[in-house]
Amino acid sequence: MMLAALAVVPLAGCSAREPGTLTVPGDASSIQQAVDKAVPGDLILVEPGTYNEEVEIDVDDITIRGMDRNGVVLDGSDTLRNGFKVTSDGVSIENLTVHSYRLNGVIFTGSGAVGHFEEEYRDAPQVSDDGTVPHLERFRVAHVTTYNNGLYGIYAFQSRNGVVVDSYASGHPDSGLYVGQCDPCNTVVDGVTMENNAIGYYGTNASGDVYVVRSTFRGNRIGITPNSQLQELLSPQRETYVVGNLVLDNDNPNTPPVARGFYGAGIAVGGGVSNYIARNYVAGHDVYGIGVVTLNPFEAEGNTIVGNVLTDNRYDLVYGPSSQVVTSHGNCFAENTFTTAIPEDIEQALPCDGNEHEVTAVDLKYPRAPAGSDYRDMAAPPAQPGMPGDLAARPGPLPAQPQYPDLDAIGVPTP
Repeated sequence: MMLAALAVVPLAGCSAREPGTLTVPGDASSIQQAVDKAVPGDLILVEPGTYNEEVEIDVDDITIRGMDRNGVVLDGSDTLRNGFKVTSDGVSIENLTVHSYRLNGVIFTGSGAVGHFEEEYRDAPQVSDDGTVPHLERFRVAHVTTYNNGLYGIYAFQSRNGVVVDSYASGHPDSGLYVGQCDPCNTVVDGVTMENNAIGYYGTNASGDVYVVRSTFRGNRIGITPNSQLQELLSPQRETYVVGNLVLDNDNPNTPPVARGFYGAGIAVGGGVSNYIARNYVAGHDVYGIGVVTLNPFEAEGNTIVGNVLTDNRYDLVYGPSSQVVTSHGNCFAENTFTTAIPEDIEQALPCDGNEHEVTAVDLKYPRAPAGSDYRDMAAPPAQPGMPGDLAARPGPLPAQPQYPDLDAIGVPTP
């Protein structure tokens, strides 16, 4: 498709205009210049090429779409900070590749900052005058490849009503995909592949209608971890649905390491509340396949682990409360296919019958995490499937809430 043939809304001499299509480099020499010209409703189409730039987006309801997922490349050269930093509502990033930024490939942030690793986070307006936490509203990432960035591949912080679909991340020393400090998050992660990161999916204090479904988490240090922590607001974490995922061999010593990071788990619910972990295939982990564990000072409560298939893990299922916990705290296990567990009779000791049951804490021995690799030295991933359909078609605005998946229609995937 020749971009020169597209009908583009004239820009010269217009102080206000109807939304249309901007092309890069046709109408703007850089993606940032196109964003600076954009009005809500615009589609920015980016031709194949390498773009050495940071793009800051503060215009609502625009879409940035590459014309070739593997050929439109934002390269931070290990010196620039973020590929895309989005602080406005209703923004979509689609069909392109982002790599080698010092911080993040793509970040959506309702705080204006890039997270608790940066000095700017400390001064960011995280809490409104009325005590509420302001959120960025409506975001979408689709058919995006991120790799070898210094923190996260795709990072949704203090953001909600979002969708991350058909995207890929590898080679990150924190996580490939992070959703955090949001309540309710109302966020759907569907059809993604996260591999060779310290963590595949990291959901710190991500609460309320978070769906992680039909995705692959392979060869990370940890596959999936909904968790509660004090470093961020809105703890404890609650209500994430982890359903129908392939979770394989997340004990890879050759990934970039996260600081003080755990190692060797498929799905780790760390101090989370009321999470639903169902019909996942979980195999090949040095410590455990699925664990419901304490993450100081947070005890796990009310989590349901049902219908998963687990094999070739050191322990398939684990309930690991602190020594102060003497009951099941509403955590339950049922209808899983497994061989090894702590406690050994886990489905009899913690059945899903709505009652509390006495438990005895077990001191689970965790292996020392290996040193790992520098994220800058990780191999680039193979080419990924591009976005189907008419790439020049301008989309409508993102909905107020995403469409949630039908969990009952999602079965255990085949490895």
